[in-house]
Amino acid sequence: MGEDRTLGNDDARAGWNAGADAYHELQDSGKDYYRFLVFGPALREACGDVQNLRVLDLGCGQGYFSRQMADAGAEVVGVDLSEGQLAYAQAEEKKRPLGIEYRLLDAADCAAHCPAASFDRIVSCFALQDMANLPGVLTAVHSLLKRGGRLIASVPHPSTDTPVRRWHTEADGSRSALMTDRYFETGTSMCQWNFPRLKYHWETPYWRRTLADWSETIDVAGLQVHRIHEPRPTQEQVQEHPNLEDCYRLPYVLIFDLGLKPNEFGA
Repeated sequence: MGEDRTLGNDDARAGWNAGADAYHELQDSGKDYYRFLVFGPALREACGDVQNLRVLDLGCGQGYFSRQMADAGAEVVGVDLSEGQLAYAQAEEKKRPLGIEYRLLDAADCAAHCPAASFDRIVSCFALQDMANLPGVLTAVHSLLKRGGRLIASVPHPSTDTPVRRWHTEADGSRSALMTDRYFETGTSMCQWNFPRLKYHWETPYWRRTLADWSETIDVAGLQVHRIHEPRPTQEQVQEHPNLEDCYRLPYVLIFDLGLKPNEFGA
């Protein structure tokens, strides 16, 4: 999958299908310590009490966050465009039934397959950046949220997810500063899944955006920001897991808490 042509959802599907086995092993083994210790708990906390709520998980993958929502008492529908990822999600559901409904579906098409205003929460765990048609996805969210409902979504933090990104290393091996550049170069990029903890390596396309890009797309879709979160490990977590020291110093993840804009009557 080169970058000399326009990439889209077919490329995302192929990439996530190719990485399905390795990604599931990363999650199932507990090796994804950033997610399990920092980003995942922060996203879960941002969702609040979901007991008896109807929740839609966009880009659910192998079902990690869908299961968290179901364990907290929600009625969950998970959608993803990767057959390989969903096969693992469905296998987990068969092994430990939670009543989660998984659908093979492009997130932008959800409004055509679900009743309007039918979800109390829509969630997305590190997936919106992998969706080629983000405006279409957020328009679907606008249609599917109940009045007072919320979209809670985590994405790579634009300030540190830049085309040029590397740590400056001192002579003693310590990292003194993260060097970033070309922040305003947005659009399609390839995520290289090549760190040592993985069973094998693969790549997936994603769409890099500035904070202003996110703000404009959210606004045009008829949504508004209630809060943003920048999750960070505690000092105690860093002492126990030194590899978390980088995301203690700098924000790696941005969590949006979004809702519908008030209508002209202020409802």
